[in-house]
Formats: sequence, structure tokens, C-alpha cells
Amino acid sequence: MSNDGAVNTIEVYDPKKDTWEKLDDLPFERKIPAYKIYAEAIGKKIYVVAYENSRYATTYSYDLETKKWQKKQNLNYEVTGAVTGASTAVIDNKLYILGGTHYIPQIVYVYDPEKDTWAENGKGFTAGYYSALAYKGKILMTGGVNRIKVYDPKSQSATAVKNPKAPYRMAHSSVVIDDTLYVIGGREETSSFTGSAASKFKSVMSISLKDLNIPSDSEETPGDKDKGSTTPSEGNSGDKDKGSTTPSEDNSAEDGDALLVVTMVNGLQKEYQLSMKEVNGFLKWYKQRDAGEGPGFYEIDEHDNNKGPFESKKDYVVFKNILMYEVNKYK
Repeated sequence: MSNDGAVNTIEVYDPKKDTWEKLDDLPFERKIPAYKIYAEAIGKKIYVVAYENSRYATTYSYDLETKKWQKKQNLNYEVTGAVTGASTAVIDNKLYILGGTHYIPQIVYVYDPEKDTWAENGKGFTAGYYSALAYKGKILMTGGVNRIKVYDPKSQSATAVKNPKAPYRMAHSSVVIDDTLYVIGGREETSSFTGSAASKFKSVMSISLKDLNIPSDSEETPGDKDKGSTTPSEGNSGDKDKGSTTPSEDNSAEDGDALLVVTMVNGLQKEYQLSMKEVNGFLKWYKQRDAGEGPGFYEIDEHDNNKGPFESKKDYVVFKNILMYEVNKYK
């Protein structure tokens, strides 16, 4: 850390080894504050854009194979400070910068790494310290008010989807897992940013994107596109639905035992030794609950894992508190 709070160092985390490794420093002429620098991965390169000058932003790429920095085309913008406190996302291998803190209509900028060019891509939002992420060919902007802004790069237009669950917040992070949007951390929406989060925003909030009915990109709807999903088999076309994440109705899927690991939004992990029939029951409930149907909790029998002099012991898992789960089937 530097005395002024800005750094030019880069470190990479290896989840398999649980280690951090320091890479070459950012090649910018000066240290850039967090709200003036952006990074996205495209292919095997990381693209970093930094607000170094009132009239342009500097762009560099970092090659993960050669571990070398390369200077790219500058982003020249019409409005001074146009990319301060903005958000970024990647769609179709292109980097988009949206939003900003200036109270004027913001311009959306798009970078094409193949052509090494920047271009304008419609009007953006006055949205400082928000969060952006890609979903179904669109860019979702979260933060500020109780709605999610949806930007379509092709039509260069934006719409707002109301969501009563979304509080007024800024400087948060967001991610989409299995059609569920998770909004993490942040602070109350204010006219200024102090750089620290408010205690009551440290929790994780989940929002079902299926309930919001966000339309898919028109190019993603044909059935041929679905063949590149999580389907493990590319056999007969009539069997393609069997490779989805929906629990199979084949009786063979009921055989054997598995370890079900459920991770809660507070980081707590629960492990259950269950039969595959019980695991499939949990998966069926989760899918129905994610679609807005069924009870908000699920009863899991702990069987021989009981503690103490109890005749039986059961856990009641609450859907809204689940961050993720995994199934490890025994051989």
C-alpha cells in the first residue's frame, strides 16, 4: 500500500495452492485510485484501462502466457472525467465501460481487442460506483435505486427492471451464478464516497433473475446454441434434455450415495451423507424454489450423523440463505 491509498502492484491468487504471487507492476506513469481504473479478462489477456488524463484513458493488455504488458489504443472521450467511478463488463469479447459520477448523460465506450480500437456505443448512465456484469447478452447495472438497469449493446438502449429487494447502495460487487444475482457489500447511496462500507451492507443479497424476466439476446435463443451449455453428452438430439442440470428421472440416477455440501451466504458449509435418491429430492426442491414454487426451506435427515441422545436429527435449510451447493457421488 502507498501512503495516498493508491497502488500499482498486481498479485495473482492460485486457489489450488492457496498462494499469492506478485506480478510486474502496472505500467502506468502514476498510481491510479481504485475508482479510476478497470480490468477485464478477454481470452488469455487481461485488459486494464486507467483514467490518467482529463481527456483520455490509457489502455494496456497483460498476456497471461508471456507475462508481458503491451500498450494499446488510448480511450479519448468527449467529456472530462467521463470514466471516473464507472463500471465495466465484457460481451462478445469486447470491453464496455458504462456509467460514471458526472451528472450528465454518460457515453458507453466499447473496446475491440482484435482491432485495438475504442468507439462510442450509445448513451450510458449517471451511475457512480455501481457494478456491471454480463447476463444473456446484456449488461446489468446494479446499485443506487431499487431497480436493475439493463443495457443492450446491440440496440444501444437501456431499460430499467424494478426490483423491490434492491436497496440504495454503491461501491458494491455483484456476480451471477445459475440465474441468481448476488450483490455483495457496499454502502448507502450518497452524493459523495468516503471509501468505506457501511456495516449493515456487509451481508450478501440474492435476487432471482428468472423472476425479473430479463429477455435473452435474440442470437442466443436458437436451439443450436444450447448445445454448448452444461450438457455432458452430444448424443442423439432427442436426448439433449437429459444433459441439463435438471435431476434425471432415470432410475440409475437413484443408485449409490453422495456427499452433499451446501455453502450458505455467510460462508458456513454444511455436509450431508445422503443417498442419491435424497440428493435428487434436494435438487428437485431447489429447482422448484428457484422458479418461485414450493416451500422456502428443505428438510434434510442427518441419519447416522446424529449427535447426542436423540432419536432423530434433521436440518432445515433455508433457500434464500444458500449461496451454492455441490454433489460428490461416491464410486
